[in-house]
Amino acid sequence: MRCLMCGSLMDQGTFRDIFDGSDPLCQTCRQEWQRRKIRFCLDGVRAESSYVYNSAFSRCLIQYKELGDEALKDVFLHEVRSYLKWRYHGYTLCLLPSSAEKQEQRGFSHLAEMFACLKMPVIEPFVKISSRNQKKLGREERLQMKELIRLKEGIVLPQKVLLCDDTVTTGATLLGALSVLPQNVRKVRIYTVSANIRWL
Repeated sequence: MRCLMCGSLMDQGTFRDIFDGSDPLCQTCRQEWQRRKIRFCLDGVRAESSYVYNSAFSRCLIQYKELGDEALKDVFLHEVRSYLKWRYHGYTLCLLPSSAEKQEQRGFSHLAEMFACLKMPVIEPFVKISSRNQKKLGREERLQMKELIRLKEGIVLPQKVLLCDDTVTTGATLLGALSVLPQNVRKVRIYTVSANIRWL
């Protein structure tokens, strides 16, 4: 088996690579990710992330969702999937939206595939009505993006929802999703795989 990022043979790696061969990343690539339990509040809602959004995580995320390397889908939650299934038992995962244009370009729902390994109820209840690339926007422009999140027509949300995204930078998309949640939702939590260092 080869590491999905660097391509090195796992049986030529460290002791852990050989005997814990289920991880799609070799130990060298995995150690470049800065794993850390990050807890914060966003608009009064408790949130957590598992990794600091650093250059190694960013490279892998870009390779996956922008370059269409779907084989990487299980890399992101591999280390935390058992914890997430325990911590959020009874919740429905509500995935944050990409624009319709981005979704069409990719040809797949990157979050749906990323979170499928949890085998938990998943819905995609939101739409984003802008295709502007947030990476090219300043902080203030990003924060304005929260006005562009809508709930899909006819969607009925369960009472316990976990808003999920790959990373949080300013929190604008999450704030937009929180602002359109209906009153029947009684318990809301947020999980993003990574978080910008400002959330530490």
